[in-house]
Amino acid sequence: MFRRRREIREHLLELIEKFRKKGALSPEKALTAEELELPAEFKERMKRRLGQLGVFVEVDGGKYYLSEERLKEVKDKIAERRQSRNW
Repeated sequence: MFRRRREIREHLLELIEKFRKKGALSPEKALTAEELELPAEFKERMKRRLGQLGVFVEVDGGKYYLSEERLKEVKDKIAERRQSRNW
């Protein structure tokens, strides 16, 4: 279970880095999956849990950007959970 979590985390970090390197950080700078050099399964994953996170946002019918604001919210929520488990 922990190994799977680590793999998911590493994959997410790789995706985040691609968006940052390409500058896809706002709706105006959104890029296609191809321009971002994302794996073929990215679009399908966006229809499921990856899209539900709200970290990667689709605009203009097929372009994507990284929401740094939403990423911070997700990170904060994870940190809160970890802290509450330590009590």
